[in-house]
Amino acid sequence: MQTMPRDAYRPSLHFTAPAMWLNDPNGLLYENGCYHLYYQHNPDSLDWGPMHWGHAVSNDLLHWQHLPIALYPDALGTIFSGSAVLDEKNVSGLGQAGQPPILAFFTSHGACEQQSLAYSLDHGRTFQKYAGNPVVKNPDIPNFRDPKVFENPVRGGWSMVVSAHDRVHFYASQDLLHWEKSGEFGLAENPLPGSIWECPDLFPLSCGGKEYWVLVASMILPSEQGGSRTQYFLGGFDGEQFQNTHPFAGPEFIDQGFDNYAGSTYSGTPERIFLGWAASPAYAGQTPTSPFRGQMTLPRTVSLVKTPLGGVRLAFSPRGLEALCEKARPLGPAQTLSEDAFLLRLTARPGFLLTLQNGNGEQLAFGLDGDNRLWCDRAGASRPVGGAFAEPIFQKMAAPRFYEGECALTAVFDRDILEIYADAGTRCFTLLAFPSVPYCRLTLTGAEGTLCPLCP
Repeated sequence: MQTMPRDAYRPSLHFTAPAMWLNDPNGLLYENGCYHLYYQHNPDSLDWGPMHWGHAVSNDLLHWQHLPIALYPDALGTIFSGSAVLDEKNVSGLGQAGQPPILAFFTSHGACEQQSLAYSLDHGRTFQKYAGNPVVKNPDIPNFRDPKVFENPVRGGWSMVVSAHDRVHFYASQDLLHWEKSGEFGLAENPLPGSIWECPDLFPLSCGGKEYWVLVASMILPSEQGGSRTQYFLGGFDGEQFQNTHPFAGPEFIDQGFDNYAGSTYSGTPERIFLGWAASPAYAGQTPTSPFRGQMTLPRTVSLVKTPLGGVRLAFSPRGLEALCEKARPLGPAQTLSEDAFLLRLTARPGFLLTLQNGNGEQLAFGLDGDNRLWCDRAGASRPVGGAFAEPIFQKMAAPRFYEGECALTAVFDRDILEIYADAGTRCFTLLAFPSVPYCRLTLTGAEGTLCPLCP
């Protein structure tokens, strides 16, 4: 059996580090015409290890310039996840005349986890650690990490949401240096018992003339519960804490696949843009790639959509791909594939099935069944991958739709990753697959649409 070299899996559209380990996106900030992506990075190994903040910049979120490491471990510990903001009014006093500082908030992971600060006076290229670190000390709880800082439009000043084991805590500040706890949010009856919350985000979105606040929380879960997933809640924010005013019947995940975790949204953009780590912690360390390991999802525009069957729901749309599309061609029942990065636009009916196949008999499939459920199946789609990747629970995924009738789908395949956006993006699937040789054939039933090669 032929097999592809490990570096052949490097995607052309999804961000990867030049080499070594990558996980959570950090410090997502748009400033001075530039998108910053900082990220969890072990520069010395393909495995998770002492965390730094890697760094890259982009003008379009698809083409990236790699920059030197932004934050290194220090006496307080290694550098876990966090966020970045532009202190435009210099309320921190850390800026200089004509140069407001960029402030990076991160978790110092040492004897305990505490929230620390670094600042930049050269548009985020280099940082200096704040002498008063930590700015938020550990309140004697485990798993206290991943600060997301944002301007508080309700009461003024700034807010921070930080994960606190099985919930989130909120802090408030006027100067971005001194923080006081203002509240917390958790679930009295947790439908995901034993979960540890991580990488929270909180932001407002409007739908039908009404404003909602969306709380996003990534949650560490054991494999038997589907591995770590990212949940969202819909409600209000009174300037001090979040209220879950629109509870769902059960956990509502941002993605029905298993490879979208620890994501967050950009600060400083007029539209809400999301980026996630395209992996599951359950098997991220076993993915068969080298000299890199780990990648990001595509950038996604975030919105709220009122659906006929599910009410108001979070929705995602891939951003910026139109500029990369070459001439689209109509899809027939079967065709040969010569591209390893392409976009599909489909109108599907119940019974729809699309498969990607290669010469070694591997097959990746997704479809719409008679019970109005969207599904994906990657069992047998990859070369052998170690760890939990091969466990049955991670091979097949399905979710009921919030719509009836025909289903509009956009799907993007990029060498080792498939992203599906269905029904205005209210159902998304992100999944990795590592075919031993490239998929070379596409078959389609129960749908019409087009295939558009993507030229990075």
